Amino acid sequence: MNSPDPIAHAPTQTNTLDEAIRTDALDCVMCGICVPHCPTFSLTDNEADGPRGRISLLLGISQGELTPDADVSRHLDTCLTCRACETVCPSGVAYGRLIDNGRARLARESAMATRPLAEARGWRLLRDQLLTRRRRLGAAWRIYRLMQRIGLGGVARRLAGPVGRALPRQLTQAAVRQSPAHHATASRGRVGLFIGCTGAAMNAPAVAAARTAIAAFGYEPVIPSGQGCCGAMHTHGGEPEAGARQRERNAAAFKAAGVDEVIVVGTACTAELGGLEASHDLAVREITAWLLEREPAEWPQLARIDYRIALHTPCSQRNHVRQPNASRQLLESIPGLELLEIDGNERCCGAAGMQVLLYPEQAERLREPKLASIEQLAPDAVVSANVGCATHLAAGASLVVKQPVELLAESIVAAGR
Repeated sequence: MNSPDPIAHAPTQTNTLDEAIRTDALDCVMCGICVPHCPTFSLTDNEADGPRGRISLLLGISQGELTPDADVSRHLDTCLTCRACETVCPSGVAYGRLIDNGRARLARESAMATRPLAEARGWRLLRDQLLTRRRRLGAAWRIYRLMQRIGLGGVARRLAGPVGRALPRQLTQAAVRQSPAHHATASRGRVGLFIGCTGAAMNAPAVAAARTAIAAFGYEPVIPSGQGCCGAMHTHGGEPEAGARQRERNAAAFKAAGVDEVIVVGTACTAELGGLEASHDLAVREITAWLLEREPAEWPQLARIDYRIALHTPCSQRNHVRQPNASRQLLESIPGLELLEIDGNERCCGAAGMQVLLYPEQAERLREPKLASIEQLAPDAVVSANVGCATHLAAGASLVVKQPVELLAESIVAAGR
């Protein structure tokens, strides 16, 4: 398995940003191979909504030949940062870094209409006071779960406004409630477990499953209380300094916990934290990939579970950490599963972090073909390694959507019985 590629964040002074943008943009030879792979271009057929057009806009801004306005900003801001273009680029353009630097550059414009939408006061408050606060988000999630249980889920979604539009219609309980650490025959070491902003909310079942699986493999999972948001929402929203502070906070928390290996429950956070490998000597592994790296002797007994599973591959897993087959390989180790591939798995579902909130119409249009494919497959459950994608899919239809580790933990517990 390949480890996450480090994300290099350029200095944020305007002139330095312009230089960094120019350097990356000039690597593009404008061949257009990337254009048909871009999900936003597929919606509009507008060159400015594809990677080649966006690179041209950024190059013009960085060279002082183009003055940003609201239209230019929207073309750049609606990019999903899925990085599908990077995987096919023959010139190796670092598009992900380029668009992040571009948004950071726009965030320094004086006119609010020219800045990334995530920089608007209301969205920043939502991000900083709820979405990146695990305990607060967990409390809000428990309220929503209660309202859903008493039949008021639809009311809750309407009252929550734009956030309610992104809430799942069907909530799933954790299949594993207690970590069977006492079943491990020997301790093979301690590993850090990163649970992110959603670890007490929509990703809580996956966190419980991860603890169960890690313990069953003979390791002690350590969850430092000082960990926080991975920083992705800040970095991709035009605030790389804030994203860097979040990464530093997490590095300090895991170092203080005495672990040098961090297991992440989620592919997007894995991609954002990957740079800690080089900067802080912390091995960062997504839970699915880490489990696949275990030696055969470490594997616990697995019971047969007979499910038909529709497999979704997130962009963060396919294009960012470059482990597109990890979920399939892990699930193939579980007896009884029938794995079904969702049509168009290579194309972004539209969630893309805060994009699902900022540009919901775009997100929902990109989701439609995936929901149609899932409906045709009629699976028992959908599996996605990214909690944002899982939540987005479940917001569009009454689906059971799980992380791969949840099925593994269910198999482990069933074998233990």
